[in-house]
Amino acid sequence: MSTSERRPWQTRRHFLLQVLAAAAAGGCGNGVGPGDEGDESSGDGSSGDAPTGDAPTSGETGTTDATTGSPEPVLPSDPFTLGIASGDPLPDSVILWTRLALDPTIAGGGLPDEVLSVFWEIATDEAFTVCVLSGFADADPKFAHSLHIDAQGLLPDTWYFYRFKIGEWTSPVGRTRTLPAADSSPERLRFATVCCQDYTDGYYTGYPHLVQEDIDLVAFLGDYIYENAATGPVRSHANPEPTTLDEYRVRHALYKGDADLRAAHAKCPWVMIWDDHEVENDYAGDISQDDAPKDAWLARRAAAYQAYYEHMPLRLPPPEGPDYKIYRAMKWGDLAEFWLLDTRQYRSDQNCNDEPGAGCEGWETYDGTLLGDEQEQWLKDGMRASVATWKLITQQIVFSTVSFGGSLVNFDQWDGYPLARQRILDFIHDEQLANVVVISGDLHVGGLGDLAAIASDTDSPTIAAEIVTTSLTSEGNIPAETVEALIVQVPRIKYFNAHSRGYVSHEITPALYTVRCVIMATVFEPMADATVEAEFFIDAGTPGFRPQP
Repeated sequence: MSTSERRPWQTRRHFLLQVLAAAAAGGCGNGVGPGDEGDESSGDGSSGDAPTGDAPTSGETGTTDATTGSPEPVLPSDPFTLGIASGDPLPDSVILWTRLALDPTIAGGGLPDEVLSVFWEIATDEAFTVCVLSGFADADPKFAHSLHIDAQGLLPDTWYFYRFKIGEWTSPVGRTRTLPAADSSPERLRFATVCCQDYTDGYYTGYPHLVQEDIDLVAFLGDYIYENAATGPVRSHANPEPTTLDEYRVRHALYKGDADLRAAHAKCPWVMIWDDHEVENDYAGDISQDDAPKDAWLARRAAAYQAYYEHMPLRLPPPEGPDYKIYRAMKWGDLAEFWLLDTRQYRSDQNCNDEPGAGCEGWETYDGTLLGDEQEQWLKDGMRASVATWKLITQQIVFSTVSFGGSLVNFDQWDGYPLARQRILDFIHDEQLANVVVISGDLHVGGLGDLAAIASDTDSPTIAAEIVTTSLTSEGNIPAETVEALIVQVPRIKYFNAHSRGYVSHEITPALYTVRCVIMATVFEPMADATVEAEFFIDAGTPGFRPQP
């Protein structure tokens, strides 16, 4: 019987067994770990205390329990410089991440080219007096000494604390949680969406405010790093544009060095999808923006994808080459289901030479794909079968029609793939799917709007809503005054902001979806005030945003 299938009395019994087993083992508080006086684990790579009598299971290379049995290394400084993170929760498990690096400015992190054994533990309290899982895992230099621990055997809908230890060094403590049981009916979900955090364009002033919110998870919508060699108004990328694995590792480490970003990862689990800047601006599948030779381009894409895996808390095996399937779904009981999409890896080339403007001949009938046939069918099958009240298409780029009648088309967005977009709208309409919300980012603007059954028909009925998250730091590509003067021509847009940075806070109940658009006073200072500039509502059973009074 899976954790999600346990009856309430069995769930309580499981919890009591966890507490009793932890008490019998003496707990794992006060930094006690392998090699500490009084520790009873053998240090041979076995999995440590498992409260139900089952050893935590292992996954792919880079995620396994340690098997080397090697003595603990003596490290000259703290190896947890890149912080810790968790992600991709299930009702009975969550992925725990860290990457060891003494010196993040060099590709190997300043560590020896050998496998290092790391101790990890999960507890029900921040002091680690009630340890429920612990074990060892191998940090392999093949994957930049990163770890992706699949911590199994946890209770559904439960908060936990976790940390890592190697030698005399102990990581910061992270807070994480499991999903509600699949057959449960949760009363609430709160999460934040974030995207587009160009390191050079501003400080991460939004994260200290996000950390203060009562949220269950963060959904990151892409552009976690930027690949350019820019020197911005507040910070510099410091290195040339990356094209190799070592160079992408250094770029990721630069971003992970930001204390506010590390604190946000420690707050709660994250679910991650990428966009273009994790590899190269505006790339389309196997086509480089710079028209690089295909062999060289795919080698670069493989390097970028591996570095992405190494630095994110993903429930995925490591990539093997330039192809990496990251699209997946996540269920919050019967309240909400997320479909986390990939609109980069499988897309056709952008139309009209990817030059925003009035378009080119035939642009309105361009039949290029954004998702690819397999992913598009997977999305439709999942949405058709879903019993969730709220159906959340969680992806990177703006879905709404904002081409201003063809006078200003952005061919990198869904506007540039009109027939692919209409297929999704037709599916939602024909299947009569209720409570569909598209969650987007990328364009460095914040916006809320209704989605019509026929994208180009202003009289077509509303069938869904879209929430566009502004950038955390990245500046918009179009002057704010130009866009905001034109936006009045798009009657389905309910809110628009092209000039502010921030994030979006979401609260979902069975009856109501509440959206709060949070903006920062500035990102040019390390700390800044935050304001909820807009609060809008979607009523279950009524497509689109509730009219404002």
